[in-house]
Amino acid sequence: MSRKSERLAKGSRRRTLGRSCAQAAIGGLVLGALAAGTVPAAYALWAMDDSVTIPAFDHGRVAFAAAPTDGSAALVHSTDGAPVELVLPGSKMAEVLGQTGPDAAPIIWTFEATGWADGIGGVVYDVSVATQVARDGSVHDLSSGVGDEGTLLRYSTLKVYPADAGGGCTAVPATPETPEGETQKNVMVFDGQDHQLQAPGARSDGGSSQTWCAAMDFINAPDGSYVNDAFAQGAAEDGKVYGALDTWNTAVSFPPSLPLLGTYVNEAEATGVAEDQTRPRDVDVWSAALYPDPSDEPDITIVLDPAVTNLNAAATQPGDHFATTTSNE
Repeated sequence: MSRKSERLAKGSRRRTLGRSCAQAAIGGLVLGALAAGTVPAAYALWAMDDSVTIPAFDHGRVAFAAAPTDGSAALVHSTDGAPVELVLPGSKMAEVLGQTGPDAAPIIWTFEATGWADGIGGVVYDVSVATQVARDGSVHDLSSGVGDEGTLLRYSTLKVYPADAGGGCTAVPATPETPEGETQKNVMVFDGQDHQLQAPGARSDGGSSQTWCAAMDFINAPDGSYVNDAFAQGAAEDGKVYGALDTWNTAVSFPPSLPLLGTYVNEAEATGVAEDQTRPRDVDVWSAALYPDPSDEPDITIVLDPAVTNLNAAATQPGDHFATTTSNE
């Protein structure tokens, strides 16, 4: 073989080897992208002991937010999958003082959860009533289901539940029976675990929205009963005596209020001297009942905690907190 032929052959081998190395390097990057991690670069097998970080890339998006339906607060968005907090104003809770009678309609406050997930993803979320926050910043944990002593919530029921298909809140759930030996809860959430906002792979234009209800009702048991008895008796022409007895009663209850703080007592005494030098004297006493100011009722924090579900049955359902833009990292 001539020297020229040898040079051509060597050049061909170099080009072939270079193409093989390039293919190996591309294959390594593809595998790295699929594995979504850091992998050894193919050329490092010949050149150096090092690694290459595969840049993050988007492979799906999710979003979640919530807000009161009365427009009193702006939409609160979840950032990087963090829980969303809404505030049920203490002034709304104080409206239970306007309930009259043993069967008064509950006070209703509503909020809305909204969101979506791309591709094969879905969205679920948990709903919980977390805390009472007073004006002075003090916080009462509501995880026990019992309101803070001295607040209207302590003497009322608060039930949080999904609205019906038409967005109504008339179907207030019944209060569950309390097991013997346990403290009765007056703060309750119904259907609040892994509540599905969007099924996996079922995104629709504009996303999905759901309305929730918070029903507040003062625990106002009747204070007593006013009983009436009526008896009638008469004599017939034959001399026989006939009688009838009827009884009816009326439940008596006072308007809702916080526990009495005390009684403010006033006493007035007047003495005078008449023309005959007698001294007439009179004493009068009156009192006023003192109750706490309901305008100091603490706000109530409601937390909505989103998570991602997946069409892939092998994946954990639901997944950990999602990022607003989910990457391969």
